[in-house]
Amino acid sequence: MSDERQGKPKKGKKARDRGEARKAPVEKIAATAPAAPPREEPAPPGTSAGTKASALVGLVAAMVLAVLVNVFAARHYERWDFTKGGLYTLSPATVGTLKNLGEPVRLDVLLPAGSPLTLSIRHLLEAYRSETTRLDVHFTDPDTHPAEFLAVQRKYAERVIDGRTIDDAAVVIARGERAHFVASRDLVEVEDENDTRARPRLEQALTSGIRAVISTDRPKACFTTGHGEKTIEEGASGLGPLRDRLAKNGFEIESIPPLRTEDDKERARAPFEGCRVVVVAGPSERFSTEEATRLRAFVEGGGNALVAAGPVPDDSDQRYLDLGLGPVVGLAGLELRHDFVFETDPRLRAARGFGETFMPTPRAHPITESLLRSDDAEIGAVMTVASSLAPTGAGAAATVPLLVTSDDAFGMVDFFAWAKDPREPEETASDHKGPLTVAFASELPKRPGTERGPRVVVIGSSSVVIGDNWQRDDLRGTAIFVESAIAWLAAIPVPLDIPNKPSFTAGLRLTEDTMGSIFRYVVAFIPLASVLTGAAIYLRRRSTERRGTRKKDPAS
Repeated sequence: MSDERQGKPKKGKKARDRGEARKAPVEKIAATAPAAPPREEPAPPGTSAGTKASALVGLVAAMVLAVLVNVFAARHYERWDFTKGGLYTLSPATVGTLKNLGEPVRLDVLLPAGSPLTLSIRHLLEAYRSETTRLDVHFTDPDTHPAEFLAVQRKYAERVIDGRTIDDAAVVIARGERAHFVASRDLVEVEDENDTRARPRLEQALTSGIRAVISTDRPKACFTTGHGEKTIEEGASGLGPLRDRLAKNGFEIESIPPLRTEDDKERARAPFEGCRVVVVAGPSERFSTEEATRLRAFVEGGGNALVAAGPVPDDSDQRYLDLGLGPVVGLAGLELRHDFVFETDPRLRAARGFGETFMPTPRAHPITESLLRSDDAEIGAVMTVASSLAPTGAGAAATVPLLVTSDDAFGMVDFFAWAKDPREPEETASDHKGPLTVAFASELPKRPGTERGPRVVVIGSSSVVIGDNWQRDDLRGTAIFVESAIAWLAAIPVPLDIPNKPSFTAGLRLTEDTMGSIFRYVVAFIPLASVLTGAAIYLRRRSTERRGTRKKDPAS
């Protein structure tokens, strides 16, 4: 058994050896034989003419589409303003001004390239040029292009415009021989010098300048004085802000003194000569019969008048003072009622007080168009201490109500009895019931050879002309109303209504104490805190390493 088992493996080994010997010559022959030629693959079919035509048509269509997209983009140019408060979004007043440009207007920006205002003006003027092709804008850097800068200065070296010279100008706006200088202080309004907060006024300054050079009409607005009226020299409590706004919109401003001396006889013949509009702003004393008659004659002769007169108590505080304006107001087909308006509708009255401060509702008229089309429901004319007005039906004047109270308002006739013990007012049978009209517009029949008749606007409150209306955002609607009324009287375009942009922090004000605190923090506190933190981390790591060493020590 053992021999047989041992023999079988030997026999199998010999068989394998004989097989390998037979394979060797075959493999040797295969290795020396020439390689068979590779089998050729069939060639792919060629590109058909239809495929080539389709590719060509697609290429041509893509080129045509690209051209159409560029043409559409050129004709329908759009810009998106993502800045806070829409710094570069143009107001309707600016868009209307740019659309109506006749001849080209040139703008020379004379600011260094590194000035923060330069970039803002550049972006804003891009928005301007997207609305018109009649703006020729040039940026002249006095640092890199001194020759061009000096050439602009020499051109306007002898010009003094509104009290400004070329040395004050950051932007020069010109059309033909007319020019307007925009100073740097016109572009930004500093609200709080201590907090260094500023409000951009780029659009207001540039659009006002463009209007100034394209307008050839310089109407004169005359303000009566000598009867306790607000004066154009006063600030927030007077007519200073209104004077400035009218001047920026192309008006000449003049004060008309009262006719009370013998020297006034010559002037009394034509006290309002050259005036387009006469403004009676909040009188507190009576006009003489002669003065009222001459003002009436001015209107009858084709002039225009704005009367803003609220209730005025007499010296005894027992009744209202007759201001003597009956001849003028009567010519407009109106009468000033002797009452005191209280608005009881909580939606229209101020939260404080008894309803003497309120927001009347505007009625349709060119004067109130800006208020009616405003997207901001909070924009409206605000009145404080007002009397109501009523049409008399006499004369040929066409009267239109401008501002009306709610049905819940009433005009208190016996105000002085109530004022002795003021409390929440209640309407009585003798009071004038709402709704009450507190502002009217009247137009008389036109005279031969004239395009329109004389115009009169009567407002039953003097609060609408005080300077605060042009300095506070919550009273902007009142300012718009008064400016629109004067523009309608003078028959000129409505003044600019450009909402204020949000203010921003323009810089940091560092005092000596602040500088000392910064020095201590930078030189002492911050390095010391870093050293202490590093020391704490080092000690923490050392203690951790020691605990780990003790755990690994077998003796412990």
